[in-house]
Amino acid sequence: MKAPIDALLGGILLAAPAILTGPARSTSLEFAGRNSPAFSESFLLTADPYPASPEPEAFRRLKQMGLLVVGPYTVRPGDTLSSIANMFGSEAIFIRSTNRLQSIYAPVGRRLIVHNGKGMLHQVREIKGRPETLEEIARRAGTTPEDIVKANRLPGAALLSEDWLTPGSTLFVPNARLRFTDYLLPVDWMRGKRLVSSGFGRRWHPIFRHWSHHSGLDLRQPYGNPVKATRDGVVIFSDWHGGFGRLIIVRHKDGICTWYGHLSVSNVTAGQRVLAGQVIGKVGTTGLTTGPHLHFEVHDRYGKALNPKRFLF
Repeated sequence: MKAPIDALLGGILLAAPAILTGPARSTSLEFAGRNSPAFSESFLLTADPYPASPEPEAFRRLKQMGLLVVGPYTVRPGDTLSSIANMFGSEAIFIRSTNRLQSIYAPVGRRLIVHNGKGMLHQVREIKGRPETLEEIARRAGTTPEDIVKANRLPGAALLSEDWLTPGSTLFVPNARLRFTDYLLPVDWMRGKRLVSSGFGRRWHPIFRHWSHHSGLDLRQPYGNPVKATRDGVVIFSDWHGGFGRLIIVRHKDGICTWYGHLSVSNVTAGQRVLAGQVIGKVGTTGLTTGPHLHFEVHDRYGKALNPKRFLF
């Protein structure tokens, strides 16, 4: 048998069975676009115990050849899902979906399955004594059986017969991802009305009249509407804070903090534990505002502001 890196450079798909075997679990798949690399499941090479992590360069080179490569990776200090995904030529949501991670943070030492594609690995389930079909998988993923066949380089006959799939076998489902529900909307969605009045990033400041970075989302709401905690956590700040006006900051167990600004009322105090969906305040116009809305931010454990759209929508 070739060494792992030789196998990768030869176009062999490398996978660690501890992630890809075992009882299949129900998944909720969401369409995410097209144009994914392809691979043949017949190239699947299982290895136990875990081999050494493949070099990212092998993933990048084979992606240029249109081949998808899968391999194990052990999370190192300083890694984030985004940095890992970028390293191997994928995206954070696809790596998280493939590994079914409950948090956007993977702890140091955690072994992940990484790949260079846009999509996720899916383990075929058994339904009423038979394997699920390509049509059933495609329907949940919002794709087509033809796309799955093409991505996995299965013969065309796989579209005509159910005998090509067996429970426990692994497919790459292009453009599919799990729908994670880590974060609830902090305000109610108003039917027929645009929720986000100002997005994350560079914008023309409505008060100071110059270009500046907007570190959160402005969520349009009527004055006095309830503001809810997006996740369980502990309140670490509840007071007036400059241009934010009346501000609440909640720290969550993975170190992420959510900020709720311009409130008219705060219902919580520092040190108080809150639950996801709990009303913690009311929409207001305190601080620098041009009208009632909630200013909502998400900060990582190092204090860097992240785009809240990645977590809410």
